Amino acid sequence: MIIRRFILSVLTFFIVSLAVSAQVITKEMLTPKEKKLFDKAKNFGMKGDYNNSNKNFETLLKLRPDFVEGILRLASNYNSLKQLNKAESLFLQAVSIAPQYDPEMYYSLALVESELKKYLPAADHLDKYISMEKSKPEKVRKAMALRDNLRFIEYAINHPVPFKPQSLGSAINTKNLEYSPSIALDGSSIIFTRKTGQEDFYISFHDSTGYKVASPLFGLNTFQNEGAHSMSADGKFMVFTACDRKDAFGSCDLYYSMIIDGKWIPPVNMGHKVNSAAWDSQPTLSPDGKLLIFSSRRLGTLGGADLWMTWRNEKNAWVVPVNMGNIINTTGDDESPFLHPDGQTLYFRSNGRPGMGGYDIYYTKKNSINDEWQVPENIGYPINTEGSEGSLAVSLDGTKAYFAGDMDYDTGKKLNHLDIFSFELYATARPTPTTFVKGYVTDAVTGKPMQADITIKDLKTEKAIFQMSTDKDGFFLGSLAAGKNYACIAEQKNYVYHAENFELSDINMLHKPAILYIALQPVEQKIVALEKPKPTILQNLFFKSGSAELLPESNTEIELLFHLLTDNPLLNITITGHTDDIGKNEDNLILSEKKGSVRSPGTDHQRNRRKTPHC
Repeated sequence: MIIRRFILSVLTFFIVSLAVSAQVITKEMLTPKEKKLFDKAKNFGMKGDYNNSNKNFETLLKLRPDFVEGILRLASNYNSLKQLNKAESLFLQAVSIAPQYDPEMYYSLALVESELKKYLPAADHLDKYISMEKSKPEKVRKAMALRDNLRFIEYAINHPVPFKPQSLGSAINTKNLEYSPSIALDGSSIIFTRKTGQEDFYISFHDSTGYKVASPLFGLNTFQNEGAHSMSADGKFMVFTACDRKDAFGSCDLYYSMIIDGKWIPPVNMGHKVNSAAWDSQPTLSPDGKLLIFSSRRLGTLGGADLWMTWRNEKNAWVVPVNMGNIINTTGDDESPFLHPDGQTLYFRSNGRPGMGGYDIYYTKKNSINDEWQVPENIGYPINTEGSEGSLAVSLDGTKAYFAGDMDYDTGKKLNHLDIFSFELYATARPTPTTFVKGYVTDAVTGKPMQADITIKDLKTEKAIFQMSTDKDGFFLGSLAAGKNYACIAEQKNYVYHAENFELSDINMLHKPAILYIALQPVEQKIVALEKPKPTILQNLFFKSGSAELLPESNTEIELLFHLLTDNPLLNITITGHTDDIGKNEDNLILSEKKGSVRSPGTDHQRNRRKTPHC
């Protein structure tokens, strides 16, 4: 019985093996006539004569329907002729007849299915190729990336994001190429690149009626090309890209210019610390102009192009750039960064991550706990397409995004040039709700604008959010996250500092920025004044309710007052304490007296020249 079962098993195995062998016909098994047909078909195919090649292959396959190599070659011919349905059918026939014949047939089948937009079957066939191929590690890595893309495409198409782009109109868009837009912090203007034989900067101003006809940005344009720029929040400092200039360190370098006395100075190369012998381009500045992120192909990149960053040190000099790391950068190309004015959200394009096509747009946000960038997110379909997307800029309030495209989105037809469009950015991809503060600094005696150092601090964290020095016009402009309270400090040598708090705690007030008018009092006038001087209000002293105990938010003001008195020993001050009108007058009087002699929490500063209670 055991012997009989063994014979039966052997016989079954022999029949199965014979059946499998019978299915896989090789060239050596063909008759001379069939070999002649095969060679003839193959030669026609090598010459690009696919029609005659196909006739001979089809004649051969009528004689040998299980000749796998013939099926695969015929499938490749139909693929070359872009008859994709026939190609897919033949590839499927081949893998059905001989599943282990050659892993390449799964790869080819996946490419055909991806063109037919059969993304999940294509991904499954790439999985089969990956499991079978053992000798081509580089191609396997390529197959894995393509498989991930295909699965992402399937998901993205079935979960589209809102996208209704609108042209910015004929005031900006022409038959030339317009691209690389940047929007002023207050939305009052847009600067972009226009190519009319060469690349130049153009500016268009915006009011309640819309954009005005764009004009060249005088002072920055030259007879050479200028493009890929970024502007500081106050519109007075620009970094841009220029290529093949005599003072360049590489193929393309970063240059800067600034407005001095109302005019742009001639562009200056940012120097060998920032630029390299390679390609350096596509800058984006933080609102205060002290952090610069850009794309570069220099030594040390993880892929073709990476995002790098540099910043100004305590001497106001740019430090040697550092790579932004593998959380953001990939082994592909990572380019076109845009740092939103919130300082916490970064948009860029990459071809090294799962996406829709060539380059997709991604965004990443800083972790609020450790201040590190999080893993980037694909911004989604149909913002991203199966083509290559360019740069993206986002408005201050985060509701609107701007980009350059070659599509007429009303008709669905391709344009022969690039235009600039905007669209409402969906909520998840928006940055932190952000508004801005605008200020003017003057001399309290003369009323004339003056230079001053401006610092804006988060009252809760005491962290400096924004620091800059005004020009002679005394003007400053900075972006701030809504939902917080801030202190603005203006300082200049030989002047009494000015500090005031302002609230942006209501995120519904994004369109109502803080506007500050600051008049700095000269110290000398305070010292020698015969008349009673104008009081300086300490606006950043905060007490617990019904108490003379200072809150930690008061530290900034007390430090400033301490240094003012230390630097000006002849200056006498009177501290007047105030309370509100809640409670009994006698209690409030006692509380006012206590508030005139309080100590700063966490400091040892107490320097009261004279104190006066006031209810």
